[in-house]
Amino acid sequence: MQLTIDGMAYGGKGVARIDGKVYFVADAVPGDVLEAKTTSDSGRYGEAEILELLTPSPMRKKPLCAVATSCGGCQWMGIDYAQQLDWKQSFISSALTRIGKLDAGLSVEMIAAPSAYHYRNRVLLRLHLSEGGALSLGYFKRSTRELVPIDACAIAAPAINDFIQALHAASWEQLPGLKLRLECQEIPATSSGNLVVTLYPGDGPRSGVEAFAERLAKFSQVHWVGLATAMEAAPSVLFDQDLERSFLTVPGQFQQVNLDLNRTLRRLVLDHVQATLPERILDVCCGSGNLSLPLADGVRYIEGIESSKKAIHIARQNAEANLLSNVRYLAGDAEKHLWKCDRGQEPFDLVILDPPRQGLYKGMVPLKNIGPKHIVYVSCDPTTLARDLGYLCRKDGYRLTRLVGLDFFPNTYHVETVAFLERCQ
Repeated sequence: MQLTIDGMAYGGKGVARIDGKVYFVADAVPGDVLEAKTTSDSGRYGEAEILELLTPSPMRKKPLCAVATSCGGCQWMGIDYAQQLDWKQSFISSALTRIGKLDAGLSVEMIAAPSAYHYRNRVLLRLHLSEGGALSLGYFKRSTRELVPIDACAIAAPAINDFIQALHAASWEQLPGLKLRLECQEIPATSSGNLVVTLYPGDGPRSGVEAFAERLAKFSQVHWVGLATAMEAAPSVLFDQDLERSFLTVPGQFQQVNLDLNRTLRRLVLDHVQATLPERILDVCCGSGNLSLPLADGVRYIEGIESSKKAIHIARQNAEANLLSNVRYLAGDAEKHLWKCDRGQEPFDLVILDPPRQGLYKGMVPLKNIGPKHIVYVSCDPTTLARDLGYLCRKDGYRLTRLVGLDFFPNTYHVETVAFLERCQ
């Protein structure tokens, strides 16, 4: 069928309509005229894929990345950045009104990334090494196991691209055939030898993987390299210094991929705390203390809960390294901890939520029972955020006072949102 794209939906899919039926088309943008085929049909709407782009949208410009159309990782490479921000702002607004049934009049402030390129400090590369030493390095094409080779990545940090070039320039004849995943994490606080590289073996002998790791350890860009099985023994390293705090990390520990906007996020939370002056703060899904460490002043009480024991170990190291007092980080299930606080009638003036993509819907009931005066909800998915906020704001429980979208992920449809809520009574 022939489709004309006239809208953009969350998920980076173009929207087309035929006889009142909506079709969502991956990799399409408004203005595209294309030949497409249906891949799924629910009755009310369908999913389709592009067979041929008949007339490209005027929005499409030549992408900076040579493999943008084949890789599929960056859905909007080549689209004007201001347009990307407009779409992301509409994703947040639409989700809150359509899913959360919230007031459409609340504006969404959008904060752009300082750069739409070379911002990402962590990538997961796929590496195939033949018996003869020929190396292919890149990403799997979206929804496939087809390797798309790259010489550089337009959104990866310069240190990661230097490492990619060094991998291509090296000689690998002495090694057996291997297939690996390489997680490359930049350590921005270090000026040289600033990559932590974790190897996830696939095909090939274990001895070959270990020999490959030994070779990587000699690269000037590499601070630490090891197999995933060796991560527990890896030393912590200084990841960032910000707001008079040092932030440590270890291989495999989640850190936000956009350093500049993560610092902006910290300041948004800190400014809110300085304006509302809470005495007791609960940081739910606290990670390694990314948001709550700058809030510790030795007087207010801060409690963090996180399911990852590794993250809590680093959070405690961070608190100790920064000589912080009245801070407590606990490993455990967030929802169960909220119920525990509810049953124990533990009071908190402010609760910070920073859950994974699926949100924290089951935790909304005990959170509402606890009844903190203020809630700061950080989300990487507008749809689950809208669902959770819809519950919190129901029956005049809480009201939204501010919504901020932060573009942590330029050239993709992903967006980070921060919602500030105040208890109505």
